[in-house]
Amino acid sequence: MRYLVTGGTSGIGRACADHLSRAGHSVWITGTTAQGVAAVDGVQGGSVCDVRDDSAVDSAVAEAVAGLGGLDGVFANAGVDGAGRPAAELDSASFLGVLDVNTVGAHRVARAAYPRLSRPGTILVSASVNAQRPEAGFTDYNVSKAAAVALARSLAVEWSGEGITVLALCPGYFPSRMTSAWLEDPVTSAELLSHIPAGRFGDLREIGETVEFLLGPSARFMTGGVVTLDGGRSL
Repeated sequence: MRYLVTGGTSGIGRACADHLSRAGHSVWITGTTAQGVAAVDGVQGGSVCDVRDDSAVDSAVAEAVAGLGGLDGVFANAGVDGAGRPAAELDSASFLGVLDVNTVGAHRVARAAYPRLSRPGTILVSASVNAQRPEAGFTDYNVSKAAAVALARSLAVEWSGEGITVLALCPGYFPSRMTSAWLEDPVTSAELLSHIPAGRFGDLREIGETVEFLLGPSARFMTGGVVTLDGGRSL
């Protein structure tokens, strides 16, 4: 299968790109810098792309299709964290900036992939456990990921009849550049673990395997589904 992973140069995106490649799939990634894209080994290629830029997204998807000889699935994974400020102190420009990447950016990727994606094909939107169980101090991130879930479900309503499966994935805490500040701090990590029934953080291998399944043919009737992978954090 031929897959595009946006935000594939680090964290969850990199882990999923690595897993998909090792599993024998053809993978194209995007990242925000040429250096970051070039550093990812084992994939068929990559594009420098800021998902806030319509033309950059369209070009990246076109390059992926050309480089892979077609496209069977997209993991719209590129995202940013919130400002980490109380809602009363959150300025509109910062809030809109998070929405532009995490929600509108995912729509840009899906929109560019839509006319080029094989039928049947799959679009998997990366959301977060925060879409279902918000955290204080992260209103911008919580809202952007809840909107990403609504985006996936809305696209599923419109596109499923054309053979495009659209799903949302809501990961909990996995080791990444975005989460390292919390997971590596003993006090913060202990607090986070106290809210996870499984008593541990996720293993990147687990999310790679899950993404492979969701992008594949066995998950096609799950269209419109919202899949949690959070050790019970959302309960």
